[in-house]
Amino acid sequence: MKRTLLLVLTLLAIPTFAQDIEHCGFDERNNAIMDQNPELRTYLHEHFIRMNNGDIPISVDRSTVIIPVVFHVIHDGGASNITYEQILSAMDMINQDFQLLNPDSVNVRNTTEAPFQPLTANMNIEFKLAKLDPSGNCTNGVERRLSPEATTNADDNTAKHYDGGGLDAWPRDKYLNIWVVSTISSQSGSGGTTLGYAQFPYPGFGFADEFGVVIRHDRVGSIGTALSGDRTLTHEIGHCLGLLHTFNGSCTEQLAYPPYTAMNDCTAGGDYICDTPPVTAAQWSCVATQNTCNQVPTNDYYGTDVYDQFENFMSYSPCQYMFSEGQKERVWINFSDLSFMTNLISAGNATATGVNLPDVLCQADFTSSGVVICAGGSVDYADLSYFAVTGRTWTFEGGTATSTTDSTVSVTYNTAGTYDVTLEVTDGVGNEMITMTDYVTVLAVPGIGLPIHEGFEIYSSIPDNIKWFVENEDEDQTWELHTGDSYSGGYCVKMNNFNMTNGSKDHLISEPIDLSSVPTSEAMVLNFKYAYKRKTSSDNERLRVYISDDCGETWILRKSINGTALSSEQTGTSYVPVEGDWVNVDVDNITSSYYVNNLRIKFEFTNDSGNNLYLDHINLYSASMADLNEVIADNLSVYPNPVSDIMTITMDVYDAADYKITLTNTLGQFVDNIYSGELNAGERIINYNSEKLPAGIYYLNVESNGNIITKKLVKQ
Repeated sequence: MKRTLLLVLTLLAIPTFAQDIEHCGFDERNNAIMDQNPELRTYLHEHFIRMNNGDIPISVDRSTVIIPVVFHVIHDGGASNITYEQILSAMDMINQDFQLLNPDSVNVRNTTEAPFQPLTANMNIEFKLAKLDPSGNCTNGVERRLSPEATTNADDNTAKHYDGGGLDAWPRDKYLNIWVVSTISSQSGSGGTTLGYAQFPYPGFGFADEFGVVIRHDRVGSIGTALSGDRTLTHEIGHCLGLLHTFNGSCTEQLAYPPYTAMNDCTAGGDYICDTPPVTAAQWSCVATQNTCNQVPTNDYYGTDVYDQFENFMSYSPCQYMFSEGQKERVWINFSDLSFMTNLISAGNATATGVNLPDVLCQADFTSSGVVICAGGSVDYADLSYFAVTGRTWTFEGGTATSTTDSTVSVTYNTAGTYDVTLEVTDGVGNEMITMTDYVTVLAVPGIGLPIHEGFEIYSSIPDNIKWFVENEDEDQTWELHTGDSYSGGYCVKMNNFNMTNGSKDHLISEPIDLSSVPTSEAMVLNFKYAYKRKTSSDNERLRVYISDDCGETWILRKSINGTALSSEQTGTSYVPVEGDWVNVDVDNITSSYYVNNLRIKFEFTNDSGNNLYLDHINLYSASMADLNEVIADNLSVYPNPVSDIMTITMDVYDAADYKITLTNTLGQFVDNIYSGELNAGERIINYNSEKLPAGIYYLNVESNGNIITKKLVKQ
């Protein structure tokens, strides 16, 4: 389902960032709501004034409260799959910052021109990782998903929804959701690098199931990938709790849009907090004498012109050390006024989320760098079991491990096959075990040889996870084997896409192919046929073709077809091709640097408004095989099929050649020889009596000059 992006506003137009500036995406994403819902400016303005007038009292106990936290890690199998220890370091940082325990708080200035040290605030908030999930099951407060597409240029539609490739939010009245991704998209096109963004808590300013923080993995904590140890997460959580940027409103504490004009009143403009002095715009410096606004707003806390408070966590300064007492008051009003936040900090919710439960072993779990590799490759495993693990034993079927007891292990697989992985852990008292059956698929290298003529006639289903693999980003409709409606033969592959509108990607990926013996001077030919019609005239669905020279570790784009180029025709119904719909595509840019023994091909379909696409007749061969490619035509026919006794094989032979026609079973074992000898040019008809065959599925193989065409046969 496509979600309309509805997010928080700020009260000024967002600043224009230089291309190399790192910034928070809060303003950028919230600009859209100001244009779409101007009444919300009035609401928020008046709401902040009521807060400052004391009209919304603090009714909850102001003792330190607990906020349960869950991290949703959307990763690519590499560095973005940050360790649990890195997440713990982030928890330590935000707890220090929100409880005024951060050692660098002593750096807050306390001079006549910058009298800020006495206003540093202990926010009285403790963050704890959840130990019970929304269903009451054991958790360590972290869930993970391998989703390379969703973790790159992430936004709300991808990171925050499982059907977009990400992970769904846990209820916002019970958990603070933090989504960890690789990179974040720039919605406004203003450039720069977005480090994180958050949603405001106020009514009407966002979907309840999207409340929380999205942050880059290299800004989470102070170890691992986040060695900079900056305060992005603290800053974004401040937005979630209701705080604006300190530079909001510029020097005159103004509102940039009618009906409000420049007020120069800290209770009715800017960030609406009077102990955070006005700042002309976002600043990325720590100049001790910086004073960008030489004036004193009405109702100003200080009563005199003071320097910029660059130490504030809600600034853009690299010297962030503090929240102010005024900001603390704002957050605690929200704890009292917003019902979901009242429940979030309640003692009952602490019990429901298990944050105070002791650390006892309750779950064996692990993650890996991948699940499909080529023979000779390695998979890195990491123990994610919880809690209090004191020992472990790994069992890797088919693999050679660097260790069987360490928390992180690299395993090499030299033989093609599908293998289980087992992890048993102990805390010295009890044991937990997890076995993932057929977890790792190891593909044969060298791969299959040329030529490749794929008509999908030999499969009982797609994916078969032997020759063809599918990656289904949203785990919804995807590539599947389709009977009939093909370009030739009885089968093709269908991208079952009618009414799919969430922008997700589906991949159809080949087994490894051996091109290592092809001379570098010889051209490679890849072509295929597809059939497709758009659902509406505005559709911009896309078919891309990639190749990989390292068994699928990395991919390079070789062909992209979208919009009207994919099809100029449309139909509002679920599309089914007819004769004449099929389009031939040639991919002529596979260079000799890709003549390796483990080449893989990937077809990627990106949906938009949703109609079906069909794929058939995939060919890959070198230029010297072009003539051989013509020897076995694509109109081989076997009938009747299913067969009970006599079957007829027909095919066109272009030039006289030797042919061998055999039957094999589903394991590839020889069953019978149907014909062996020369066939003259023209239409050839061969009859075969199948009565002696047991009922089952067989494959008819027609071979000539090194080329093979295979068709599936069902014996009744």
